[in-house]
Amino acid sequence: MQNEYFSYSCTVNGQQFKHKLKIVERFIDQITICPVCGAENCGGPDDKYVWAEFDNEKLALHFGDGEFERYLSFWHYEGITEDEYKSLPNFIKDFNEGKGWDNDDIDPNSIIDPLDFKNSLDVIKNSKQLKENDEFLTSFYPKIMKFIIR
Repeated sequence: MQNEYFSYSCTVNGQQFKHKLKIVERFIDQITICPVCGAENCGGPDDKYVWAEFDNEKLALHFGDGEFERYLSFWHYEGITEDEYKSLPNFIKDFNEGKGWDNDDIDPNSIIDPLDFKNSLDVIKNSKQLKENDEFLTSFYPKIMKFIIR
């Protein structure tokens, strides 16, 4: 993926934000038609971008709707104890509880803790939910870790 960009803008509390994100990885196995513009995988309202700034360039991971979320919901339904749930990284708990970065009513420029995000990836990687050749192990984890440790 070379020189592919996504222009992103939003208004939060009257303040305009504009970003030009260079896409370094896309996780969009499911082709979806955007309900807003009608294009395939355009980065519509249900897609998620994790981005960071490196050397004055904003680099991003693009997750299609549901592509990454399926790995975050394991612990909501698998009947773990309350103490086990409390020990999970906030990134996972926020997704399952619809708060923090995954709250639709908050600033879409939500900042996530990079160490907590990495810990979430490690929890998913080491979970009993994944099979030996799961896409998370073969694609998501190595590509996201490469992004994190730039």
